[in-house]
Amino acid sequence: MPKTRYVGRHRPAARPSRGRQIVVPVALLSSTVAAGLVIHDTGTTELNPEAVAMKNVSNAGTGAGVSDPDVLAAATGSRVGARSSRDLAGQARTVIAGATQTATQTAGEAQAAADKAAAAKAAAKAERERAIAAAQRWVSPVSGYSLTSGFGFRWGKMHPAQDLACPVGSSVHALSSGTVVFAGWSTEGYGNFVKIRYWDGTVSWMAHNSRLLVSVGEQVSPGQVVAYSGNTGHSTGPHVHLEIHPEGGAAVPPLPWLAAHGIDL
Repeated sequence: MPKTRYVGRHRPAARPSRGRQIVVPVALLSSTVAAGLVIHDTGTTELNPEAVAMKNVSNAGTGAGVSDPDVLAAATGSRVGARSSRDLAGQARTVIAGATQTATQTAGEAQAAADKAAAAKAAAKAERERAIAAAQRWVSPVSGYSLTSGFGFRWGKMHPAQDLACPVGSSVHALSSGTVVFAGWSTEGYGNFVKIRYWDGTVSWMAHNSRLLVSVGEQVSPGQVVAYSGNTGHSTGPHVHLEIHPEGGAAVPPLPWLAAHGIDL
């Protein structure tokens, strides 16, 4: 007797079989799809790379353990890199601050050294100027004298000097710094005679001395004693015969020349 299918009111007709099927709950299907699960007719599953990344991110967000070592290493490396960057930035700020402080200190020390050097240079310059001024000052040739015969014609001939009457043995001084160009006996009536060329080229003649204390080529300073006054040569009495020859040229009146150099006889 042929088989017949029962068709009842409460039992739906059976659907033709379409092969093996797997029923997956909706909740599981949802999480599986999110995780990248693909269902095949054979019943096997596989996870694609995107799904793995999504799962790891999801698990990390929900506190679940991350099983992928590459992802874990990458995440750990990122955190370590972030910390390293922050550490390097902090170290850089420290180095910059230290360098700035050092540079400021160095600049201050350099400025102090420059100021000290400038002060020393200024002091040295002032000292040189004082030394030069002292060496180039002008002084009187004799102290304790009386003015007698002056510059001009006397007894029918020119007297190119100023006579300073003083006792024999009075000190005769160099007028300023210079070099002795003659020291000895004059055959022209000047007796013991000394000539000095000074730093500005002026030459003084001081004659009729009793004794000379310097020699040719000797360097003299202002006020240095170069002779003792006397009455030698063609002289009518003890005195110093003083001639002034600017630039070694012709004689000029001594009184105004000395006054122009701060010496009032």
